[in-house]
Amino acid sequence: MRKLQQGGMFVLALALAVPSFVAVRSAAAKTAASSDDSASGSKEDQEKLKEHNKLRAEIKKVKYPAAKATIVSHVKGIKADDKKWFDQTLPDKTYTSADEVYSALGWPETPAPTAEKTAK
Repeated sequence: MRKLQQGGMFVLALALAVPSFVAVRSAAAKTAASSDDSASGSKEDQEKLKEHNKLRAEIKKVKYPAAKATIVSHVKGIKADDKKWFDQTLPDKTYTSADEVYSALGWPETPAPTAEKTAK
């Protein structure tokens, strides 16, 4: 009789716990799916990020110290609008490093992650 009561309690506890496990599992799946969507971003955002990282790479290739005119003239392979923005935004002075140029543009010194890195 005692084992029957223990078995009944176990079944009751299991019946009450199963919906909780299912809810937690479905919530975790929804969270994972939404983080995948936000990490990949829109195609336009990915393109902007690609251009941004390309500009960063071009800035890093310049030999420092360098004047603004030198840096702007060495930046190649980016869109005309981006180059115009870069020329207008960068203050006119001599820079000692690529990090100093990034700071002058208001960018963090470490680059933004690429779309491939964020999708993982």
